Amino acid sequence: MGLASQSSLTEAIAAARAGDRARARDLLSRLLRADSANPECWVWMSAVVDSDREKIYCLESALKLDPSNRAALRGLVVLGVRTPEEAEINAAAKVARRRKPAKVAVRTAARPRRGPSFNWRLMIASILGLFVLVTLGELILLISRPGIRILAPLLPAPSTTPIGATATVSPTVTLTPVPLETRILRTPVPTELAGTPLAFLVQSTSTPTPFLGMTPHPSFEAYGAGVAAFERGDYEQAATYMRQVLELDPKLADAYYFLGEATRRLGRPGEAVDAFDQAVLLDPNFAAGYLGRARTLISIRPEQMPDDYDRAIRADPLLAAAYLEKGAYYALRRQWEKVDEILGQAIEAGITDPEVFIRRAEAQLNRTQYGAALGSATEGSANDPTNLDGYLMLGRAYVENSLYNAALWPLQTYTLYRPDDPVGIAYLARAHLGVGQYDSAFGEANRALGFNDRYAMAYQARGFVLVFRHEYEAAIDDFLAARRFGRTTFEIHFGLAEAYFGLGNLVDSIRSSNTALETAIQEQDLQVRDRKKAEVYMLLATIFEDTNPPRISDALNNWRLLLSLPFASAESKSLAQSHIDELTGEGPTRTPTLSPTPSVSPQPTATATPTP
Repeated sequence: MGLASQSSLTEAIAAARAGDRARARDLLSRLLRADSANPECWVWMSAVVDSDREKIYCLESALKLDPSNRAALRGLVVLGVRTPEEAEINAAAKVARRRKPAKVAVRTAARPRRGPSFNWRLMIASILGLFVLVTLGELILLISRPGIRILAPLLPAPSTTPIGATATVSPTVTLTPVPLETRILRTPVPTELAGTPLAFLVQSTSTPTPFLGMTPHPSFEAYGAGVAAFERGDYEQAATYMRQVLELDPKLADAYYFLGEATRRLGRPGEAVDAFDQAVLLDPNFAAGYLGRARTLISIRPEQMPDDYDRAIRADPLLAAAYLEKGAYYALRRQWEKVDEILGQAIEAGITDPEVFIRRAEAQLNRTQYGAALGSATEGSANDPTNLDGYLMLGRAYVENSLYNAALWPLQTYTLYRPDDPVGIAYLARAHLGVGQYDSAFGEANRALGFNDRYAMAYQARGFVLVFRHEYEAAIDDFLAARRFGRTTFEIHFGLAEAYFGLGNLVDSIRSSNTALETAIQEQDLQVRDRKKAEVYMLLATIFEDTNPPRISDALNNWRLLLSLPFASAESKSLAQSHIDELTGEGPTRTPTLSPTPSVSPQPTATATPTP
């Protein structure tokens, strides 16, 4: 493969991983037209086509070129075309068939003696037997070694088992759903499968979306040829065919639409607008025509939202692309309330597109509506487990709801496929921090800062690790860097309060605690608000107990405020009651602790799923 082709393949793979299936399909189609003997292109094409029939065709094409291609074999197993055993047998047999003995030259004058024939079946059986023995040996070795967690090589599908049902999980190579207490819970992708398209590792029930704007016209052969050219990315040929159709029937609105889309993608916006104008003039209720014209106009004037998006939605309230692109316009300007409103309207209209839920989760996270964001992210990721951004939004939502154990698997999966994204890495650092894995949190925070040395959340996560390590001055430096490079957050103020307390600077610790409390009060999510307020009350009470002389009344006041919070955890309330009993002389004296660590040293135990 030449350098240009390799560059195109790299770009196609990046587009596929980013969820831009249309772009990946376009690039891979061009590569396969130039060189159809590349099995890697066929494997990746199978990940971005829509129907199972197309996936199977692509994977079989890859196997014809490379009979031992593991990714293609796994894909056919996922699609139910082959069993894992059949895949291994076929791979071994095909490899064996390729290894033919060299021909031996013989004299034609004399008939050679025939020796015993070679038993090919015995050789194939030997190869398969050796493979089975090695595989069994590896499994026995893994099972017998304590502390080794065996990860399933294929991710299970979203669970349909009712909440509360009990399930057993065994290490196996089959696609076995894992019913657990959340709508979705999938294991992280094993490192050795990094790069394998997610479509091969998960079961997805998503159905292909109809081809936008297309109406079958069997009487026009050129129409079908034009649509086929458009699908494979040959936009010049598609435009030519559609012009032929319009010469025969100039009243076909959908032919004008495809002509407009083809010329838009060819970078000729003037021709595109003219074609879309004709489409909506012929059919004022043609939603695809308005959408195409909106896309063209926004490419010409990106600062102005075209009214055609609203016209498209009025013509077809279930046109998900119109809502998503309208939301993307406001997301680019960080108008998250507007994004939430638009995508909420899409869901109310009956749209179930997973991307709508994932993008709404992003807006809700940025609005600090963490409970709602978890519900949206769960819905979107469960319905399309091949969408990488769904893993990121789900992981972020779990972290913001303090469900750190649950956050690990989606963030580990996301960062495996996007190893250079500091956002995902920093959230993974926060998840490790939340379950008490401080060394891992420190390493991930440093890795995020290696990609972006101005990323506030990475400084924030590393600051909490430094507090845990009693490196308070370094922690203060990191929290101040987080404040300098990002927006001021509750976590930054609270981290500063803990670091100042660790240094014995009680004045600055109380000041930062009060600022953190003011920030917590502004939270819209009641559960998150109470959790953050409880952390501050706990820290303030501990500070007042540590003053010389102790300020008992202030400490009692903060412990009682904690008890009054409806959504404070049972553990914090129990701790508050024990302090009140001791300070009032109604209970036994507790064993003194060195310093408060309510937010940076949570126990690595399973966390409950919040009620959305």
